[in-house]
Amino acid sequence: MYGPPSLRRPAPSTGRRRTGVLAAVAGLVVSLLAFVPSTPVSAAPSLLSQGKTVTVSSQEGAGTPATAAVDGDNGTRWSSAFSDPQWIKVDLGTSASVSQIALRWEAAYAKSYKIEFSTDNNTWSTAYSTTTGPGGNETLNVSGTARYVRLTGTARATGYGYSLWEFQVFGTTGGDGGPQIPGGGDLGPNVLVFDPSTPNIQAKVDEIFHQQESAQFGNGRYALMFKPGTY
Repeated sequence: MYGPPSLRRPAPSTGRRRTGVLAAVAGLVVSLLAFVPSTPVSAAPSLLSQGKTVTVSSQEGAGTPATAAVDGDNGTRWSSAFSDPQWIKVDLGTSASVSQIALRWEAAYAKSYKIEFSTDNNTWSTAYSTTTGPGGNETLNVSGTARYVRLTGTARATGYGYSLWEFQVFGTTGGDGGPQIPGGGDLGPNVLVFDPSTPNIQAKVDEIFHQQESAQFGNGRYALMFKPGTY
């Protein structure tokens, strides 16, 4: 005798399976898009002053030109005449949102100095000043819009002039300074773009890590992008 035929459920068609997968993917995309903020991106500051036009009140000699302070070489320096006051000014080429100044002093540093901003090279505003400059490597957090950034030394710490290995200006340019998508749009507020000249990269990454320990989804998620180079 023959038993009853086995009851087997027909395998789903390939077309039906593909349709189900596409529907799931579409649902996932919609869910992710719900978390993409529409506010502008905030990019990490980049070095704006390197290689830009620089002028000074004086220079000690041919071996210590103004350009040495913005050439990215910590082995070359600008040095002024041995008198007060003296200044160095860099033209960024376009107005920028300036957030940080880095001063790499040689042994002849400024005890008293000020940092000034200007958008037209005529009207200046003071972004930072001190009468107790420590010399060495100084990192100054500032805030303002400038095309021209000027450091004026008013009191020397030594009998020599003012001498800088590097005078570095950091910030962002172009609208909000964020990375733009070709054709328009932006990458969202939690997308940060770094390059090798960006200051305090490790500190920023650590800050984001601690934030994401308790808020790693939705608006708490970040994307960190690194331009090619040596870090």
